[in-house]
Amino acid sequence: MIENILQGLMYPFLFLSMYFQVLLLTSFFENKRKIKREEKHEIQNYPTVAVAVPCWNEEKTLGSTLDSLLALDYPKDKLSIIVVDDGSKDRTFAIAEVYAHNYPNQIKVFAKENGGKHTAVNLALENSTSDLFGCLDADSFVNKNSLKVIVSYFEADKNTMAVTPCIHIRNPHTLIQRLQAIEYLMGVFLRKAFGQLDAIQVTPGPFSIFKKEVFDKLGGYRKAHNTEDFEITLRMHKAHLKIVNSHKALVYTVGPATARGFFFQRLRWARGFLENSLDYKELFFKKEYGNFGMVTLPLAFLFMFYGLYAAIFSVYTLFSQLSTYISRWLTVGFHFRMPVFDIFYFNTTMMSFVVMVMLSMFLLVLYIGNTLSDDKQQFYRNFPIFFILYPIFVPLFLGRAIFDTFTKRKNVWVLQDTKHSL
Repeated sequence: MIENILQGLMYPFLFLSMYFQVLLLTSFFENKRKIKREEKHEIQNYPTVAVAVPCWNEEKTLGSTLDSLLALDYPKDKLSIIVVDDGSKDRTFAIAEVYAHNYPNQIKVFAKENGGKHTAVNLALENSTSDLFGCLDADSFVNKNSLKVIVSYFEADKNTMAVTPCIHIRNPHTLIQRLQAIEYLMGVFLRKAFGQLDAIQVTPGPFSIFKKEVFDKLGGYRKAHNTEDFEITLRMHKAHLKIVNSHKALVYTVGPATARGFFFQRLRWARGFLENSLDYKELFFKKEYGNFGMVTLPLAFLFMFYGLYAAIFSVYTLFSQLSTYISRWLTVGFHFRMPVFDIFYFNTTMMSFVVMVMLSMFLLVLYIGNTLSDDKQQFYRNFPIFFILYPIFVPLFLGRAIFDTFTKRKNVWVLQDTKHSL
């Protein structure tokens, strides 16, 4: 009886998930020619661009981050870099000063008391007069042509107010980082498909570029439950400002190397999504906000709860099967034999069919993501790790995020909006 009830509750989740995947795939294939044309636009006029680099104890990666910005294929007199040290305790500020001394026409450095990433980016905003403004986390690195590619989107469509990049994990070594490589690969497709629906859900910290007038109109970044990049996206959708994605603007970020770091980062993201969504609940199911308000935001919010339920259901099913096998072994004994595949015994239930279809579409999504950008990931090597480990983490960080959100538990575990603090 309990199993039938649990299984019955799974059907809406599975069909909604399948509907969502079909929607995104349909959106992508309908706009495939348009996506191809995006890659060919040549810039006629180069706007001025300011890139903020907020730092907190980033001595290990700041130099490489600044080197990648200095190597951008973009007119040097049109690009300025604003480094803001947010109260670091290591050599971050000293490293930034050396770069400012060596490149005085391009790099400015500011130091302030620790106040969080949003305050550091806002200080950079106050000291910028450029046409375009963006942020690059101090543990991220841009490809040489990424800025040119992003700027071409602003020139191609004057209504475009922000452009998000294509993000990959940099040199994944540990199992946790290789897991993230697949997760980010999925994000390559999702951001592109969401862009075609005018429903991009987040302008990520690594190298999202905005027209400066966005901040003149909406104001600067807010703390926003430690996920300021999601909040500014919600604010832009509320103001009907267009956000697009550039799948060829490659950016690399350093993913957490440990299970603990990965868990707390995803916990921060999940809780930030829930709390910001509740702050902007007036966007839900409103036609004036298009696909974002009517479909993608409400479904993403719902999937947080259904995702947790699906994980619990999977664990219950697993232990139920194990219990059955153990009871059988205790009754008739254990007899080892090689497994034999017989199509006659293939599970043909509706649930199994839907799961197979969804898995096939998921693999298609990963394949498309791998072909969209110019960086080809080690898909076949990393996917088994993702398939095995990711379902273990999902119920943990989703369950904790939901509990913390609705009990209004204080974020005592958040030190800073950076990976390295965790």
